[in-house]
Amino acid sequence: MRLTTVLRIFVLIFLIGGSALIYAQDQREEANAPRQHEEEKPSKQDEAKPPRDEGKPANRGDAKPSKQAEHAERANSQQHGRIADDKFRAHFGRQHTLVVNRITVVEGQPRFQYSGYWFTIVDPWPVGWAYTDECYIDYIDGEYFLFDLLHPGVRIAIVVVL
Repeated sequence: MRLTTVLRIFVLIFLIGGSALIYAQDQREEANAPRQHEEEKPSKQDEAKPPRDEGKPANRGDAKPSKQAEHAERANSQQHGRIADDKFRAHFGRQHTLVVNRITVVEGQPRFQYSGYWFTIVDPWPVGWAYTDECYIDYIDGEYFLFDLLHPGVRIAIVVVL
């Protein structure tokens, strides 16, 4: 009993000490980061730029792109299409489940085939999803998504390959 108490205290101290070291490391890195003082004159390149709004990032590199922009950007290199509405209703949607089972990698992109169509997986495969899980494909806001019945609320962006 006494040994487990000592071990618990040791683990607690170790965790707190490790957290403190990580925090101290972050503080040191921030302190060493170069700072621009107000007295310094801006370079000619900076003078040519319009003043920056405090509420907005200076360029897109600073801003985190939206999910839709990420999906479009990742799938941009491929030619993708749309499934005709009548075929979609007949073979896709929540009432038509599929099992991915087999992934094929083409040009570094994972793909699977279902109902005569090839789909490229745009998003990373979520932790906890199995290729043997029952899934369905739905069309939302102009994009196709793969949903896993065992993990509601999580979806993977996919595109139809032409």
